Amino acid sequence: MKQQKLVAKLALLGLASFFFSCDKKGDPYEKIEQPFELSASIPVDVNPELQDKLKKEGDIYQLNEAFNEFSWKAMVAIFWPRDKEGKPMPNFTDEGKSTWLGWKEAAQVYRKDGGVPAPWESPRVKAGYNLNQTMIEENTVRVFLSSETPTKRIHSKNVADETDQAFAGQLFDQNGNVVYYEVLMNKEEFDYLVTNKLYNINGQIEFSKNGAIANFPAGDYATTKLGAVEIKFAWKILTDSDHKERYYRNFGYVIDENGILTKKELGMIGFHISQKTPTGKQWVWSTFEHIDNLDQNVVEKEGKRSVIHPSLTNPECEICPVNVDVTSGGTTYTHHTGNHGDYWTISGDTTDRYFANTDIMKTQAKRMVDIPVRVQQINQRIQKYFKSVNSVFQYYQLIDTQYPLNQNVPPSSHTEDGYRLPASVTNKPGGEPNIALLTNITMETFFQGGNQSASNLMEANPASDITIFGTESCMGCHSSAGIYNKIENGKFITGDQLSGDFSWLLSQRAHWDEKIPRPLTPATNTK
Repeated sequence: MKQQKLVAKLALLGLASFFFSCDKKGDPYEKIEQPFELSASIPVDVNPELQDKLKKEGDIYQLNEAFNEFSWKAMVAIFWPRDKEGKPMPNFTDEGKSTWLGWKEAAQVYRKDGGVPAPWESPRVKAGYNLNQTMIEENTVRVFLSSETPTKRIHSKNVADETDQAFAGQLFDQNGNVVYYEVLMNKEEFDYLVTNKLYNINGQIEFSKNGAIANFPAGDYATTKLGAVEIKFAWKILTDSDHKERYYRNFGYVIDENGILTKKELGMIGFHISQKTPTGKQWVWSTFEHIDNLDQNVVEKEGKRSVIHPSLTNPECEICPVNVDVTSGGTTYTHHTGNHGDYWTISGDTTDRYFANTDIMKTQAKRMVDIPVRVQQINQRIQKYFKSVNSVFQYYQLIDTQYPLNQNVPPSSHTEDGYRLPASVTNKPGGEPNIALLTNITMETFFQGGNQSASNLMEANPASDITIFGTESCMGCHSSAGIYNKIENGKFITGDQLSGDFSWLLSQRAHWDEKIPRPLTPATNTK
């Protein structure tokens, strides 16, 4: 019997040589034209006039294509290289630090001590965490992620626990390593939070005492003024068995279960953009993945043909249970050798046994909603261009884009007496989303549920005896995000649906300002 719970602490150490968008070593390809204009400027929105025209014509397919191009333009701009002064380089393939490196990490805004965030262009500060001076001064260090082993806590350099997926547990790649996450925001979102003092629980309660709810800036298309943008990364540890040249890379320090600091190379396997736009008060949601996450791709090098093992699934184990969350809520998992085959058990689950083809925990991820053909076609066009300029982004793909067709439509009813399908699911966030379901396999692995109760995808989960097909919705999930608005019976309480303006950071990352006496006892205060 063998019990495992892989945990680690990660500091993403960005070395400039790994922020290039291309590899300068030899270019056997002839450069082709961009499939659509790419630039260092994040697009504010899809042209509102084009949106109105296509909606009137009922051509939502073409409108979806326009938003898919919008997603790629946004991603390219976020990764666009900049010089030492922060100015964009002439070309996407030039050497320089990616634009997102100048954005603020969530842990630097929602400080553990609840204090005021440091100014936008200031270097990293302790923010209430145990950072040593070297880590504060070293601008190339990105994010520190921590967790704990089943037997002991690791406190050194603790910043934030970002090894878990949202409202779920850890994702293990096919090497048995945990996938890591980090969230950053642009200056527009940062300024709104600081101006309204929403970076801590105190400020949120004061802000909302008269019924106010969060309302991040949406930007202005006519003046090209950008709205709020949040981005989220999923990183895997690269090993000698990985094709490292196929990844946008970084460096990190991992502290293993023995507390030993080890330098590791990292590869981006997932990337998510949420952007508030003038026509999208429910925000626009663009999600990307590495093409080797689930697919078994073939490469040829020096006349030799090899098959790449997917990062998040084992195609040779067709009977391995899929999308099993073994660490949600702090559960542990145990490997067993049985007479009828090896299997895993999960603490607290006394009935289920999950077939095991190895004694190393590896998540068998499976996507339940295919990437649409229209998205595949756009991916192929831009991947062909990236290949012609020898850019590593030829190995990334857009999964899809979710946006509101009519931002002024309110959410559909979710009461037990009043809910009605399909609208109570498909229009949970309001805005009449163009598609009902959108997930990223690296970030929402355990929401690939398939047939399930309609209750699971409705606000407040009213009782329902109707089965539907579902995974999750970016807009639907984030519409439930709230803002702290009161203290009740010794607990911090958040507001209703939409009060957090689609940002979970407000309720999930904010802390009480330590300079102000806490109104709660340590026994009841969970922040």
